[in-house]
Amino acid sequence: MQTMIGAPKRQPKPLGSLDLAALMLLPLVARAATTTGNLFTLYQVQTQDIAILLALPVLLFILQRFAPAWRLPDRAPSVRVVLVASVIIALVLGWGAYALLFDFPISGDERMVVFDMQVYDKGRLAAPLAPQWRPFAGALVPAFLLNAESPTAMVSGYLPVNALLRLAFSKIADPVFYNPALVVFGAVALLDLAKRLFGADNRAIWVTLIVYFTSSQMLVNAMTTYAMTGHMALNLIWLAAFLRGGRWGHAGAIAIGFLATGLHQLVFHLFFVAPFIVWHLRLGRWRLWLLYCAAYCAIAAWWIGFPLIAALQTGASAHPDPSGSRFLDKVIPLLLVRDPLTLSWMMLNMLRFVAWQNLALLPLIVAAVPVARRGGLAAPMLLGIAIWLLFVGFTLPYQGHGWGYRYLHPYLGSFALLAGLGYQQLAAKAPQRTDGMVILLSVLTLVPAMPILMLHARWFAEPQVRLDRFISTKQSDFVVINTDPPRSTSDGRWAISAVDQVGTDPDLTNRPLRFASHALNREMAVALCRRGAVSVVDWPEMHKLGFGLNVIGSERRFDALQNLFRTEGCLKP
Repeated sequence: MQTMIGAPKRQPKPLGSLDLAALMLLPLVARAATTTGNLFTLYQVQTQDIAILLALPVLLFILQRFAPAWRLPDRAPSVRVVLVASVIIALVLGWGAYALLFDFPISGDERMVVFDMQVYDKGRLAAPLAPQWRPFAGALVPAFLLNAESPTAMVSGYLPVNALLRLAFSKIADPVFYNPALVVFGAVALLDLAKRLFGADNRAIWVTLIVYFTSSQMLVNAMTTYAMTGHMALNLIWLAAFLRGGRWGHAGAIAIGFLATGLHQLVFHLFFVAPFIVWHLRLGRWRLWLLYCAAYCAIAAWWIGFPLIAALQTGASAHPDPSGSRFLDKVIPLLLVRDPLTLSWMMLNMLRFVAWQNLALLPLIVAAVPVARRGGLAAPMLLGIAIWLLFVGFTLPYQGHGWGYRYLHPYLGSFALLAGLGYQQLAAKAPQRTDGMVILLSVLTLVPAMPILMLHARWFAEPQVRLDRFISTKQSDFVVINTDPPRSTSDGRWAISAVDQVGTDPDLTNRPLRFASHALNREMAVALCRRGAVSVVDWPEMHKLGFGLNVIGSERRFDALQNLFRTEGCLKP
C-alpha cells in the first residue's frame, strides 16, 4: 500500500467568484465612503448602507478560503410549504407597514397612489377642481400631476392599474396587505420557475427561494404603496405562464402583460418581456413571436393613449394632442439631456442594491454570467437586466426615495433565478463549501444586516411622520411649506423631503390645505391670503423635528413670501 506520509494536503477548490465580487465591490465602496457632497443617494448610502458594504468584501475574501462545509436540504420545498411560509411573511410585512413605516407614504410616488385611489373610488378618472383653485394645482400637488397647468380636474400622471388593484383589495382587507399578498403570488410563481429551470437540483431551488425571501429590498418595499412589488410579482407570473406555454399559458401571459404594462409606468414591463420575446425569434418560433409582437403593440398603444381619456377631465380640451405631446415631452428630454452625475448616481444605485439583497447574491450573479453567455433561459434574463440598466442610466439615473435600488425591483425574480444558476456553477467545483457560503451569508443577511436596514428605514420615516403631524396641528386654513431648493446644505435630503410633505386630498376637504412654496408667486400668495389664514413651515422648524444635518436659517425667497403674508395680515403661527 502506497504511503501518504509527507504528501501535501489537498487544498479545497477555490470559489473564484467570491474574490472577483469582492474586487469589483471594493473600489466602489471606498469611493462612496470617502466622497463628500449633498447627493441624496450618497446620503442614503453613507447613513444606511455603508456598514454592510464595508463588511461584505471582507466576508467574501474570508469565505473564499474558509467557507464552512455545510449542506442545504436535499429535498425541495413543496408548494404548500412555500405558500404557508410566504403567507406568514406577508402577515409580518403587513404588521411592519405600521410598526416600521407607520403606514405613511413618504415619497411623492407613494402619495400619488393614495391620491389616485381616492379619485377612482368616486368612479371618476380625475377629481373635479373648482375654478378658484385651478391656478394652484401645481402648488397643491407639486409633482406627478397629469396636466398640472391649470387643470379642471386632478389625477396623477401615472398609469392606473396599481392604484385600481390596491383599491379593489382595500374593499376586502386592509390595503397594507396588498403588496405582501403580491409577495405570496410572486413566491409561488418563482417556485414554479425554479422547478422548471433546475429540475431535480433541489439545492439550486432552495438557493433561489432563499435569495428571494431574504431580500431586504423586497421585504421593505412590500410595506409601502410603491408599484414595484406589483412589477416584481406580475413579471414572475408572466414568465411562469410564458414558459408553461400552450394556449392558456400564452393567453395568461398576454393578460398579465396588459396589467403589468399599465401598472404605473409604460416602459417597466416592456423592457422585461422584450428579451424573452426575442428569444422566441432566435428559437425559430415565428408564430409565437408574431403573436406577442402584435399583442404588445396593441397593449402599448392602449396605455400610451390612456392618458388622453383621463386628460379630458384635467383641462385637456385646450391641448390638441395631450397624450401624444405629453409622451413625447417626457421621453425626448430624457433621451437627449444628459445628467453629468449619471455615473455617480448609477454607482450609488448599484451599491444600494447590493446592500439590500442577500449578501450571497453578488458572487452568485458573477458565477452565473458565463452560464448566460452560453445561451438558454439565463441569456434573456441577464440581457433584460443589462439593457434596463443602460436605459435608466441614460434616462433616469436618479431614483429619489427608495429602499435599495427600486428601479431593479421588477427583476428581483430574475436575480433569484440567476443566483440559482450561479450556485450550480460553484457547487460543481466545491458543493459543500458553496452550500456553506450561501447558508452563512444568508444567516448574516438575516442577522445583523436586515435588522440594521429596517431600523434605518424606521429612523428615516420617523421625522417625516412627525412633520406631517406637526403640519396637521396648525390652526389655520392653509399651510405653506418651504420647498424652495436650498442654495447650500450638506444634507441631500432637503430638496425632495420638504416637497413630499405637500399633499392634499383630491376633493380638497383636508385642512389645513398644504402648498409648496416654490410653486407660489406673489399674485397667488396675495390671493391665498384673501381666502383665509396662512401658516408657514420653514427649515428651522423641520430641523427641530429631525430633518437636516446643516440647515440654513433662512432663504430670501421664502422670507419674502412670509413677509408678504405678514403684511397682508393673514399670517398665523
